[in-house]
Amino acid sequence: MERMRRRWSNLTPEDVQILADSTPVEKYSKGGFADGPYRPAESNDLTGKKVEMNFSDGTTFTYNFLDINTLVWSKNGGVEHKEFCQIHHAPCEEQIYFINHYCKGSRPPSSHCLILDFDTGLVTACIAQIGVPESAIEVKNEFLFGRMKGNWDQNTPLHDYTTDLIGKAIYWTYIPGGLKVKHIYSMPMYYTYSMIDGDKCWMASNPADYIKINDHMYVFSFVEERQTGLQAVFLINLDELHDVGAFFGVGIKGLSCKTVGAKGKYSTMYTLFDEDQSDPE
Repeated sequence: MERMRRRWSNLTPEDVQILADSTPVEKYSKGGFADGPYRPAESNDLTGKKVEMNFSDGTTFTYNFLDINTLVWSKNGGVEHKEFCQIHHAPCEEQIYFINHYCKGSRPPSSHCLILDFDTGLVTACIAQIGVPESAIEVKNEFLFGRMKGNWDQNTPLHDYTTDLIGKAIYWTYIPGGLKVKHIYSMPMYYTYSMIDGDKCWMASNPADYIKINDHMYVFSFVEERQTGLQAVFLINLDELHDVGAFFGVGIKGLSCKTVGAKGKYSTMYTLFDEDQSDPE
């Protein structure tokens, strides 16, 4: 069995900016896992809604959803930006939505992922940008926790970091019969994954964040440090073992900012691959 090699990059910040600016939306939002059947359908539920958000660090955002793929947003009452976006109702019974979009023309290239819970009025935002001193392609991010303006209980605790997932492992399948990825939620700030693709295998441990939305909905996010630099953010329903998520990063083929979905099966965290690698039912 051949082992995959580390994928270092010689791209400069200028190269990254050119790639991001030149990648059209129909390319950066499609392809790969984004075409899988487990991705929840894009939702029109928020069309016509205006959502004002206040975060615990003092940041404010206003999002106006014009249609299924278009929004106008501003930060701290500043300049309005019109963007392509992808909106998904989370795979759950609650009124929880996952919103992902690239910030067109941003320097350095940036993206936003939002989890809006209309049952509680709570919101989590992942603000990401491409480039760190060690690598022009590596994504760095921060999570913001806040509330939507409206008639919700203002005493409800904000979403927050959690260790609830630590000690669990899940096989995730994006396309039936296709590649499977095993996520091992091993430590509060790290995770390990393994996968097999044909005659190649891969295993790595990367920085990770875990956030609790409610008793069965969790955000899991990672950055492929010292590899592709890619960021992933997943909103997981642990009862259904179904998620919706987004990838963000840049490579020699251009920008990627797309939503995905997968179904999973619980596994053991003590082995890389178990005997049962069948698709989830």
